[in-house]
Amino acid sequence: MSEAAAGAPWASRSAWGLAGLAMLLTGGAFVVAQATHSGVGLDQMALFATIVLVFAVLGGLVASRHPTNAIGWLFLGVAVCEGIAWVIGTYADYWIQTGSGPTEVGRAAAWYSNLSWMPLVLVPSTFLPLLFPNGRLLSRRWRPVAWCAGLGIAGALVTVGLEPGYLTEYPKMMNPYGVDSALLDPLTIVAVALTLTGLVGSAVSLILRFRRARGQERQQIKWLASAAALAAVIVPIMVILYDRMNESLATFIVMSCVLGLPVAAGVAILKYRLYDIDVVINKSVVLVVLVGFITAVYSVIVVGLGSLLPVGDGNLGLAIVATAVVAVVFEPVRLRVQHWANRLVYGRRASPYETLAAMTEKIGDSVDPGDALGEAARLLAEGTGAAQAVVWVARDGVLTPRAAAGDDGVAPASVALAGGELPVLAGVALVEPVRHEGKLVGALSLAKRPGEGVNSTDRRLVAELAGQAALLLANTRLRSRLGERLVELRTSRQRMIIAQDRARHALERDLHDGAQQELVALKVKLGLARTIATREGVPVLADELEETAQIADRAVDTLRDVARGIYPPLLESEGLAAALSAQARGAGLAVTVLDRTGLRYPRELEATAYFCALEALRNAVKHADATHAHVELDGSDADLAVTVTDDGNGFDPESVSRGDGLTHMADRVDAAGGILSIDSSPGHGTTITLTLPTLAAAADPLPAFDGAMP
Repeated sequence: MSEAAAGAPWASRSAWGLAGLAMLLTGGAFVVAQATHSGVGLDQMALFATIVLVFAVLGGLVASRHPTNAIGWLFLGVAVCEGIAWVIGTYADYWIQTGSGPTEVGRAAAWYSNLSWMPLVLVPSTFLPLLFPNGRLLSRRWRPVAWCAGLGIAGALVTVGLEPGYLTEYPKMMNPYGVDSALLDPLTIVAVALTLTGLVGSAVSLILRFRRARGQERQQIKWLASAAALAAVIVPIMVILYDRMNESLATFIVMSCVLGLPVAAGVAILKYRLYDIDVVINKSVVLVVLVGFITAVYSVIVVGLGSLLPVGDGNLGLAIVATAVVAVVFEPVRLRVQHWANRLVYGRRASPYETLAAMTEKIGDSVDPGDALGEAARLLAEGTGAAQAVVWVARDGVLTPRAAAGDDGVAPASVALAGGELPVLAGVALVEPVRHEGKLVGALSLAKRPGEGVNSTDRRLVAELAGQAALLLANTRLRSRLGERLVELRTSRQRMIIAQDRARHALERDLHDGAQQELVALKVKLGLARTIATREGVPVLADELEETAQIADRAVDTLRDVARGIYPPLLESEGLAAALSAQARGAGLAVTVLDRTGLRYPRELEATAYFCALEALRNAVKHADATHAHVELDGSDADLAVTVTDDGNGFDPESVSRGDGLTHMADRVDAAGGILSIDSSPGHGTTITLTLPTLAAAADPLPAFDGAMP
């Protein structure tokens, strides 16, 4: 649930109610000013209305959507206070001009109007950087700074309000509440010191917050910092030039800079096109430096040389020379300034030489092509300053992203090749095909930040990297195909073994239900014939029939043993432990079976474990002369581990070649995606362990790109 939803409906109603109140007060002040002819000009009215409107609208938007963010309510408070101040100031102007109305009310209105600018300027200047962008202090340790700011502003209001003499806004009127006290100057010094502490502390807080911030919060702070830097440069200049220029124009410029703070804060908090601020800063830096450069060139040539050389008035020749100098050196200077601005805004970028050298080293050292592709994407993004760099692999008519790096977290999607050639990639500023032996094996693509284009250096670097990446992408294609063939081979082997086990099971069932039942029926008939022969007094025939019945009994037992060896019915009905225990009784050595799992596993997995364990027991009897063996079952829902240990002669697995039994076990385990290990040495017995996953592993050695950024 969003903050807006969590705060609705009271937050939205309260926020827009306060915004409406501020605008209503502003409209009322405008009506009163027009009705009373208070002398307030239209330019001043427009300025004050703009101030109230900006704070009210931004405060309403922020507070209604993010009710827990104190900045929205701070803006609304400023808007309402400014609306009240305008109403009171309008009345004060009317009272001073006409003298109509109660004297005490008029004097109080003029007194308050003289102070109303202070909260408008000081409150946003201190508390906005202190609380930005989430409406909370950086930590509890910054509470003293907030208290200093609050007490300093309150103290400044009190000391200025009690200062004796004429009011600044109304030079012909004495301060009605002025007091002549020796405490006023010390209190003023304390108030100024506290206010400065709040201002400096809030700026330091914002700087520290920026250093700790990452991602979106860092971009938010850039917006406010840009507006604050602009105000910090322009406002002092306007204060110095205030008496030398038009008062209304100077006031308009100062208030515009002040309004830049809430506008930038509102844009950042509402998260509207945050990353465009990098473009604004970048272009502004370039523009300011180039303007300064051109101004310096004209100043040195036209003014400096003009005062030293004997030239006539106008200095047309020097102006032409200055223009020519600027025209010649402008582009090299612009490129250097742009590079410096990019370094300032986007951080350090590797040079093309560094990128190529690093690429060569990584390709040579990397064993896994997948790791090398990720490193190639990272180097490409760093070398060009791209928002996103992607390495693509072309195969089977599809262009697939294998690695990506950069600030843009949007994962690219695979696209179909256009007749074997590169298609148009959306949002990509530059794409370079990668060819190996004349065939398209992939591509390198760049997506630049808004407002930043691809230059010739980027094109050369991408072309060079494409040449180096050709062999890497070709190897990636081959490795991918090899991985698929390996998966196909493992799957086909698994299908063959499953088919063999099913054939075993079917043969066992046919023997049990067919030949075995026929032999049992034959035995019954032989018994019946023997009974008849005995009753008819033919003892010789009865004895022959008895002997034949015994032969039929042995044939049934033999056939039953054969059927069990093909596929034991007990394995399907009772499980792996029961089937091994039953088979161990006729194994020719003492066998113990320990089942630690107590679980049933898929039929194919139990069959693999059974026949491998049975083969290990047969090898222990046939080749190792073992007298005892121990079978242990262990595992979980994810896998099954079977360990067969015997006390036989043992052997050296490194020097002795595998026989048919071990080869058959290894094939079965590998087809099931498991692992077979043999631990043995001459004279110390043998331990065979097989670990089988419940789901056969068929891992692709080179997985598809999942959108994660290195």
